[in-house]
Amino acid sequence: MPKPKNTENEPARHRRAGKPSTDKTEKETPPAPMSRLEMEKQMADLGKLLNEQDFQSLDEVNDFLSGLLAEEEGVQPKSNPETPLEKAQEILWEAMETDDPRKAIRLAKKALKTSADCVDAYLILADFQAESLQEAYEFTQQAVAAGERSLGQEMFDDNKGHFWLIVETRPYMRARMQLASMLWQLGRPDAAIADYQEMLELNPHDNQGIRYFLLNALLQMRRDEEAAALIAQFEDDAFAAWNYNQALLTFRQKGRSDEADAALKAAFNVNEFVPDYLLGYTDMPFDEDMPEMHGWGDESEAVLYTAQAMILWAQTPGAQMWMAEHYSKLDEA
Repeated sequence: MPKPKNTENEPARHRRAGKPSTDKTEKETPPAPMSRLEMEKQMADLGKLLNEQDFQSLDEVNDFLSGLLAEEEGVQPKSNPETPLEKAQEILWEAMETDDPRKAIRLAKKALKTSADCVDAYLILADFQAESLQEAYEFTQQAVAAGERSLGQEMFDDNKGHFWLIVETRPYMRARMQLASMLWQLGRPDAAIADYQEMLELNPHDNQGIRYFLLNALLQMRRDEEAAALIAQFEDDAFAAWNYNQALLTFRQKGRSDEADAALKAAFNVNEFVPDYLLGYTDMPFDEDMPEMHGWGDESEAVLYTAQAMILWAQTPGAQMWMAEHYSKLDEA
């Protein structure tokens, strides 16, 4: 495969990179955003406060919130845990914030003594106490069962379609996502796919990003018709993973065609760094250097996508050569 050209004696920058900024003016550091954990705690407190009221209209809710924030000088008041599960979850917040695994395990066990339905406690034991994947899977099974007990069947029946919007469901949804991942690692792909699909039925807006794991799984198992339906369900997804996987699926279904070429060109426009890694022109980082987050179209996104999808392209005959041919034309343009 021809390797894309690179300017000699210059730091590697992508062909789409602009000129280096010369503005060295120091900018004020913005405040750190609220963490997911802090946000969830606040939403749980707010949900409890609202559930204690008897509102008759949305205006009454808004008036209550306005008055509450005015009284507290803009700071949301914290509710006091009352039920055993609420008290256990309060212990778990501390366990989830600590960097000490032994302390996390100790707090998780304390929470379970307070309430055996504390989902996050089992997840902490799966993460920090389990000595094997099978043991971690068993802890995660207990977490899912605890969530089903504490939420009750009525919660599932009445709130299917907007499940994630109810804060109380989130520990269960985290557990369900972890269970599906472990099923995949344990060599049970069909069970993992079924779990991912059920989660999307509960929460079709997919706040957790389940669709990315599901699409990779469907493509790897050659369940291409289901993969096509999933892509159509989230047709406006702007991330590299979605666009490159759509191009790959089109190539599988249509071969070298105008439709496949157009899909690949669209993927290049979303993130042009992906071929550098996927075709081996740029070395992948070691595991300890893998990025934890990414932005739209950046190099970290390309690295993370390649780590997940390299096997998909490798198992599709001709796909990498097809990509390389189109990628080389970008240098000729």
